[in-house]
Parts: sequence; structure tokens; C-alpha cells
Amino acid sequence: MRLRIHFTPDDLLRIRMADAPDPMWEIVNSLHLLQNTQGRLVFGEWRRGSTRYLDGDGTTRWAWRMLTALSPCASYFPDFLTPADGHRDLESGVEAVLGTPIARLRDEMDLLASTSRPQPWFGALARGDQPFLRVVGDALRHYYRSAIEPHWQAIQSTVRADLATRTRALMHGGGEALLDSLAPFARWQTPVLEMNYPVDQDLHLDGRGLRLVPSFFCWRHPVSFADPGLPPVIVYPVGPEPGWDTPDDQDSAARALAALVGPTRAWILELLAERSATTTDLARAAGVSPATVSKHAAVLRDAALISSRSEGRHVLHTATMLGLTLLRQS
Repeated sequence: MRLRIHFTPDDLLRIRMADAPDPMWEIVNSLHLLQNTQGRLVFGEWRRGSTRYLDGDGTTRWAWRMLTALSPCASYFPDFLTPADGHRDLESGVEAVLGTPIARLRDEMDLLASTSRPQPWFGALARGDQPFLRVVGDALRHYYRSAIEPHWQAIQSTVRADLATRTRALMHGGGEALLDSLAPFARWQTPVLEMNYPVDQDLHLDGRGLRLVPSFFCWRHPVSFADPGLPPVIVYPVGPEPGWDTPDDQDSAARALAALVGPTRAWILELLAERSATTTDLARAAGVSPATVSKHAAVLRDAALISSRSEGRHVLHTATMLGLTLLRQS
């Protein structure tokens, strides 16, 4: 099964990147991971810890089970759970879900009922029952705070590192280079972007452009809206490294490293341990000015934790063996 996205020349000029993780997509993608056994090496520890916690008390267990029924790990889940505009914070995302028009709720819940095991409360949600919508909102908040929020720093760091890579591809080669950088989980062959997908589908952008959303909990293949009439979006995996969900003693060591070199320099060193990056890349990823990055890089370089070299107009930074060893110890 393949998803084929057809671009026009105008669409290549209208590619947009989400600049932060979207909590609603992280909720849905993580719910799918909790319903299967995929990604054991990367998500096994998170899955075991989250499952123990979510199954611990009645309220949390109820929220988890409601959301897994609403977003089953299958070829279809309702698009209204992941609002098309995208959101940087949980509350605005939940409010957008609760503001879904009743006609759309009805259509998407009817489709969900026809493709999964219907629940007694599907009808109330399809009717847009306000008290029940508030129950759904509470379930989304409760699940997020239990399974997602404790790991938000790791999610942000991983997404920022990916965005630095995509931004560099866009700056150096334009829209086609950006799409080409999505390999290996997507293949760009002008004018079509093709990827593995749960169903066989063609999506014609027709000048609407495409929004790219990196997702920490997305696994193996990208995700898109089921409704081709919605603003086109591709949510793609950013591939956290095994061991990202570190035990408490390693968390303490990481905090000690931050106290030693400073939190921003520790974050820069962690990013450079994953891949080399320019001053501009680091500034975008860290949300600070290039001048600030240059000052932090000078301190790390003087301590022999990173090396820097000129590449044309840019300075490329790389973690040294000493820097990598310090990170491993932390």
C-alpha cells in the first residue's frame, strides 16, 4: 500500500514546516504505539512505564481505554482528533477538538463505527453532546499529562534536531531537496512524493501546498489525514535513539552535566553528539541567536568538547571524542 502525493510547481513553493512538536499528533501516535508491539528497542521502556501508570487508577485507566477506542491502531481514526491548523500547546489543541462542527463529528464517528468496534458512547459524540465532549477533553488532558508530558523535553529536543536537518536541506536545495531529505521513509521522484501507507491513496495538492509535521511517537511510516479535502499534511517519524527514556540515575547525571557546563551548552553538546551542525542550525534548534551559539561553542571548544571548522560561509561544529565520552558518562 502506498500514499502518492502529487505536486505542482506552486506546491513546491508552498511547503511549510511545523516549528515544534504538535501535542495532538503526539497523543494519537503514542496511543497507537501502546496498542501494538512495534519499536520495542526504541519505545519498549516508555511503553512498559506508561502502561503500568495508565493502568494504575480508575480515572487514568478509563481515559486510556476511551482514547484507544476513539483512536484505534488501524487504517482509520477520526481526523478531528488532530486539528488541521496544528497547535504548539495542549489546551489550544483540545479546544480545537471540542470545537469540531457537529456535521464533521457525525461523519467521522459514523466512519469509525463502520471500521472498528462501536462503543455505546459513539452516538453521544457523533451528536456533538457538549457534556460528553468535555469528557473527551478531560480524557485527552489526563492522558497527555500521564504519558506525554513527562517526556516533553526529550520530544522537543528530538524534533528540534530533525528540524535543523530539514531547514538545512531547504536552504541549500529548495523544496525538492527538502522532500528528498525525507528518505528513507519517503521517496521523492518529481513530481510525486511516495511512501508506505496503511491504504492505497493518491493525494493531489492542486496548489494547496503541504505542511510537514515531525513526530516523536510516529513509527515506521508517515501519517496523513483520511479526508483529502482537509489542508494537506504529512506527519513523519523523527526516530528517537534507543535509550532516550533514561532511568532516574542517568537523569541525575544529565542534570549534573547541565550544572557543570550550563543547560544551553549541555543541550548543544547533546545535539552535536547526534550530528554535526552549523552555527545557524544550532541557533534555530536552540531558539537563540547565532552570536549566542558562537559564544557557547567557544567555551565548549576551549574545553576540547567540540571542534569547529569553516565550510564556505559557515562554521561546522562536531563533538570530539572527549565530548562524546563525557556525554556517555552522563
